[in-house]
Amino acid sequence: MSATAPPGTRTLLAVEHLACSFGGVRAVTDASFVVAEGTITGLIGPNGAGKSTAIDLICGRTRLDAGSVSFDGEEISGEPAYRVAQRGILRTFQRANVFGRLTVMENLLLGAPPGEGERLSRALWLRSSWHRSEGEGIARAYALLERFGLERLADEYAGSLSGGQKRLVELMRALMAQPKMLILDEPMAGVNPTLAGSIADRLEELRGEGMTMLMVEHELRWVERLCNPVVVMARGRVLAEGSMADLQANEDVVDAYLGS
Repeated sequence: MSATAPPGTRTLLAVEHLACSFGGVRAVTDASFVVAEGTITGLIGPNGAGKSTAIDLICGRTRLDAGSVSFDGEEISGEPAYRVAQRGILRTFQRANVFGRLTVMENLLLGAPPGEGERLSRALWLRSSWHRSEGEGIARAYALLERFGLERLADEYAGSLSGGQKRLVELMRALMAQPKMLILDEPMAGVNPTLAGSIADRLEELRGEGMTMLMVEHELRWVERLCNPVVVMARGRVLAEGSMADLQANEDVVDAYLGS
């Protein structure tokens, strides 16, 4: 099935007829969906549905067998992951990907776009005290730390943080690059309810500011709160899409996923 963005919205990401196999096993089969600008689009489905493979194909981490991926009006199919990131698609992972032997601030500065000046690399190596006046990147990092309530942890090693705090650091590092779109792979997994609520609050704020997101998530309460529309995958295919209310009334979706 093909997909189009809702009326009055602009398509930022278009996935058309994606297919990918591993050792003769079809992980994704003829999957198509779009992500409209300024939305948090959910991507849900049972284990083995092909969700993670689909986002790996979008991000250039896995080579597609067929189909196409377009971003911001340009074909990006087959581009390597670093090039997809340069175009403005940043992602987080199921297991928070932080540099444990670097401080929180150093993790954030590694996400800054190349060419922001020698001060950033110098600061990383010197590990000296951080000053807001030392450049645009450090100022942006401080602003993110304050926004996410982690300013007190700026000089802590990322490896010492809780799982939820590591997820916040990974998200902030992605935001340092000022992306056009975020792909979030199970951002609430393993996070305590209080911190998960804080993450949800920040994602709502980002959406309100125009950030576009594609979110894979198993905790349906967060999908229902944050995502519209929601794309359902099963057995490598897109089964349905719509609001959570629509999907809860869809017998095929209930049989394949929601009723399990």
